[in-house]
Amino acid sequence: MTRRSMGWVALAVLVVFLLGVAVAYAQGGQATLVVVNYVGGDMIFTLDGTAYTVSGTGTVPEGGQLRLALDTGQHEFSAHIPGGPGSNGMVELAPGETYVLGARLEKSPAVLSPDGIVLEKPKDQLVLFEASLTPAAPETPTERPPLQAIPAGQGALVLDNYIGEALLVNIGDALCTVPANGRTQVNLPPGQVGYSASAGTSSINATIQIVTGEYTGLGFSQELSTAPNYSLGKLEPTPVPLKITVIRVPLGDEPVADVTSEPIPEATEARPTAGDTTSPEDGLPSLTVINYAGQPLTFTIDDVEYRMAEGDSEVTIVLTPGESAYTAATPGAAANGKLVLAAGAWLRLSVSTSLQGDWIYTYFE
Repeated sequence: MTRRSMGWVALAVLVVFLLGVAVAYAQGGQATLVVVNYVGGDMIFTLDGTAYTVSGTGTVPEGGQLRLALDTGQHEFSAHIPGGPGSNGMVELAPGETYVLGARLEKSPAVLSPDGIVLEKPKDQLVLFEASLTPAAPETPTERPPLQAIPAGQGALVLDNYIGEALLVNIGDALCTVPANGRTQVNLPPGQVGYSASAGTSSINATIQIVTGEYTGLGFSQELSTAPNYSLGKLEPTPVPLKITVIRVPLGDEPVADVTSEPIPEATEARPTAGDTTSPEDGLPSLTVINYAGQPLTFTIDDVEYRMAEGDSEVTIVLTPGESAYTAATPGAAANGKLVLAAGAWLRLSVSTSLQGDWIYTYFE
């Protein structure tokens, strides 16, 4: 064989080899893994035995991301916070795929005994999850309905709910519900009116002056929750109702709907929907008081005292229709309030205290 023939043979072998590599690469392909660290501090990310340091989002121009070009197939990974928790998993990548893996810290639930004794406090845990690099669409603010015309001889109480859940408001002897982040207008005769508002286990009692022909706006918001303080060997702390705050909302520049708009729905009678709503004495309203304070409670209404033992004890009180003033007192704190009950109505009033026992919370269920 001549030297020229041998050269052609070698070239052919090389071409076949390169074609084989190209076919193998096309069959396997590559993919991209993006790791996003939402923890806030450095995180050690280990992939297939190789360790990388990923800074927290907002600390580097790349936004706390690690981007890796990988062969397709299965890849094992683990992550941990230096001196903190860790986690591990596996991902299977397809050709051309970009997989985004996010990391964040969460609190594990406390470990409790059957009697509710804290055996292990909540602790940080590292959670790895499938994430996205596409920002979420911004939420569209809820459009509040326009003000309605006020009937002659009345004023309007406009309730704006800035809480992320429905707000139940007892005005006089009627109940109305303000949707989460919504608005409700209630037309009332002029004068001072008492009301109570509750969301979940939180409540507030107050009075407001209604003026003829004027809109009186009230905005309701709720304080942010804080993590309870768990103590080893102690009972699980009782959740404390979050404080509801009320501010005046100026409404002078807001438009008033055309008179052809739909009428404002009437408030419903102040009667709970759950349980037996029949008053113990026909036609008379009743109030059931539940003691969640964890200590003896003295409940006084219309100058009559009711002594309740510690624990989830309760008492049902028959009242006369109209406004009643009450006081809930424990050995370390007391709170006053007012309520208005219509004939045949039935309400449940729960009483709890702060963790320190120096503040009493009352709320309607």
